[in-house]
Amino acid sequence: MKKEDLTFAVVGIAAGLVLGFLVGNWTTSTTTEAVAARDQVASVNGGGQQLPPNHPDISGQTGNGGQAGPAGQLPPNHPPIAGAQPGSAGPVAEGGQPAGGPSADLPSLEPLAAGSKDERTEQKYKNIQVLKGLPAERLMSIMFAFKSSLGVDCTFCHVKDQWDKDDKENKQVARKMIKMVETDNQQLGGIGRVTCYTCHKGQERPAS
Repeated sequence: MKKEDLTFAVVGIAAGLVLGFLVGNWTTSTTTEAVAARDQVASVNGGGQQLPPNHPDISGQTGNGGQAGPAGQLPPNHPPIAGAQPGSAGPVAEGGQPAGGPSADLPSLEPLAAGSKDERTEQKYKNIQVLKGLPAERLMSIMFAFKSSLGVDCTFCHVKDQWDKDDKENKQVARKMIKMVETDNQQLGGIGRVTCYTCHKGQERPAS
């Protein structure tokens, strides 16, 4: 083989590699741009895509270009959200009632540890039967949760100004309901949690 032929072969191979590299890059770039354009059109936040029938209105939440906006308020009787306090606008105030209104989110019914020196409900209040061992400061939050979950006043279960009396049948029923909630949550084993609101949803009696 002549030296000239060898030189032409090497140059041809090099030119082919460079040309192949350029064509490959151009094809990949074009494909990537096409996929990006398709995804943008398919997005409900793209501004030009029609939402399916009966889709909730997203105006005021996401506008053209996908800019996030303030979330709307939850509808009436919406179940409580974990970590939130329905009906409450802020932290718990003195006396156990959340600042801004009562909460339907039932506080923990777990008693204090055996060695705890905190004041217990039965030490501060009279005639405590099923909520023994809880921190005394937690009792009012629990009572307000009952009140909000059933949409009632304190006198639904209690005799006004004589809170320790057992004259009303509703108070006996409430004690049974507390035990039922505790039993249900023990059976769930931490995979979920039921409260009074789970069934009552702001009504005296759960919907049948």
